[in-house]
Amino acid sequence: MNAIKSLFWFLIFAQTAYAEEQFTDVSLEDLMEVQVTSITKMPMSLNKSPVTAYVVSQDEISRKGYRFLTDILKNIPDIHVANLASTEKAGVEIYIRGIFANDKITVLIDGNKVKAPTGEPTAFFHTMPLIDVKQVEISLGSSSSIYGGDAMLGTINLVTETGEGINGIKVKATGGTQDTGEVQVAAGKKINGDINVALSGSFHHAASEDLKQNYPEIYGKLDKVDLTEQNNNLHFKGNYKDLTLSYYRVYNNANTSLSFNPAAPISYDYSGKAFFATTNQMANATYNLEINPFWQAKSSLSYESTELEPGSSYRAWGASAPITWSGDAMRFSETIAYLKGNINWLSGIELSFMNSTPKNSSDVSSLIKNTSYENYAVYSQVNYDLTEKLVLNGSIRMDADSRYTPSFNPRLGFSWQAFKALRFFGAWGTSYIAPSPYLIYESWNTPKDPIYHRANLNLQPEHMTTAELGFNAEPLKNNAFKLSGFYTQGTDIVRVVNNVFTGKPNTNDNLATSETYGLQVGDAHHFENGISADLNYVYTLGQQNAEKLTQMVAMTNAPENMIKSNLMYSLDKFTFRFTGRWFDKVGTHESNTLYKGERMHGATIFDSNVHYALPLSAAEFSIDLGATNLLDTAYYNVNMNDNFAVIPLVGGALSGGLPRLPQETRRLYLTVGLSY
Repeated sequence: MNAIKSLFWFLIFAQTAYAEEQFTDVSLEDLMEVQVTSITKMPMSLNKSPVTAYVVSQDEISRKGYRFLTDILKNIPDIHVANLASTEKAGVEIYIRGIFANDKITVLIDGNKVKAPTGEPTAFFHTMPLIDVKQVEISLGSSSSIYGGDAMLGTINLVTETGEGINGIKVKATGGTQDTGEVQVAAGKKINGDINVALSGSFHHAASEDLKQNYPEIYGKLDKVDLTEQNNNLHFKGNYKDLTLSYYRVYNNANTSLSFNPAAPISYDYSGKAFFATTNQMANATYNLEINPFWQAKSSLSYESTELEPGSSYRAWGASAPITWSGDAMRFSETIAYLKGNINWLSGIELSFMNSTPKNSSDVSSLIKNTSYENYAVYSQVNYDLTEKLVLNGSIRMDADSRYTPSFNPRLGFSWQAFKALRFFGAWGTSYIAPSPYLIYESWNTPKDPIYHRANLNLQPEHMTTAELGFNAEPLKNNAFKLSGFYTQGTDIVRVVNNVFTGKPNTNDNLATSETYGLQVGDAHHFENGISADLNYVYTLGQQNAEKLTQMVAMTNAPENMIKSNLMYSLDKFTFRFTGRWFDKVGTHESNTLYKGERMHGATIFDSNVHYALPLSAAEFSIDLGATNLLDTAYYNVNMNDNFAVIPLVGGALSGGLPRLPQETRRLYLTVGLSY
């Protein structure tokens, strides 16, 4: 009944949004002409993309009051963001069309990877600031044909400003409820005709909600609950003629779910000591050479690293152990492109040399392994305008990992502008991800005796096949309608062999196959009076087999139904944004002792922001007043972890295992910005 009421109120708000909404003076037709580079590694307008893709401009980021990458991802129709505090996944989990995607999507800064290079858990989606970002490009579907492993479900590319683009100093300071404090700064300048320099940084600090007051039945008897998190970021970008040098660093310190657990069989500790602190870095040098107006070459040398801060700890099954791991990669790539008329062709090679120290504790030194391996890749791609209206795309990449047999991954796609107001598009591709040493040598819950998890030296790559077919239509002026269907099949999916209750060691293995499919229906409208609105519904069904058993179970933690709506109104110096998200029938893990794989009710969430911008003679002053989860409707994370059970409430408290964690409490914030 609560879910029905939530859906009813959501649709009321959504229909209001549909009737009177949106953001800038840019027409929908102009938006579809926006150039994107990350879909094919070549310039391409959105109206020729063979896959579903989204571009969020700097103007939209500013007007909507977005501060971090997750703010954008929450409002992408095909993406579900779960704000979890789950151990090993450290905070934010991203689900794309029903599939957990933190390790299956490539994150790029100006086309260069910044994600953990050897497959360790990604913890920084919600900590990547946007103050120096020109536009965010999000493409969905298999991208291993040009990006290699881990681009199984798509790419996220943050295109940053040059020094000339910033041309001064930008400062944003934010304060908010739950002890939120934040500063973002960017500075840039074009020194002369050949040199551009840009530098940006950020610092963010926040505490949890008042768990003692808001959830007295679980936390009320505790003396102290301190679950502070903080993160910081640094980005440098310098251009000298055709040479670009850049450095990106993001640090995130987040508490794990076991910090929230008042009933675990350990000494209660809510001082924030159970934390997961990671540092991701990327240094890159890129040289672009224009051989002639048609032939171009690009050389790139990158260093990427990820490290779990020594001393980070987690709590599990009576254990308290410091853990650490690190991974780094050196990459060299050479690409040559031919861009002329109706044929755009690109080919390249990529050499990667990787090293990883898997997670370990001092008490399990026998399982500590330093692993070095290489990957050699060759790829090629062509975009061919068969006619003025029909564009074909084809690409293939071969990756030779020194640990495994070579992997070949193609992608085929098309875009057909059948009529001026109707475009069909579609794509099919395969992808893979090689298991990281982190997974191969993983040892959980092992303070003294490695009984609960053992290494698996025979772990093999996961594989996926994705397909999409859809159309875009413009039935009315400044109105856009979209309908698409999607399908994903996964094989050799890594899952945990869960033997914790039998006394045998757990291990990771290529246990499962998976299958997800669904559709997206969306409509957007720009009105002439500064109002715009969009409404999207995504229906996703998915299942996977459990530990090589014949029965299929629901995809874990992914909603079957999801609706997202945005309403924006621009009036002179003001922009008003109202966003609604509703999701329902969230899958639980089949071994969950309380919910046993059943689908649970989701939630209805409303966010809002008021943006005010005042141009001055040589500067611009701005204010954002925002709220997340405006109605403060609490919803809960249903445990999906392979290794833990949820035990029902006994006498008003959980008797063991992980509790349902309160999520998305109301947060209010005020951001003051100055650019000059």
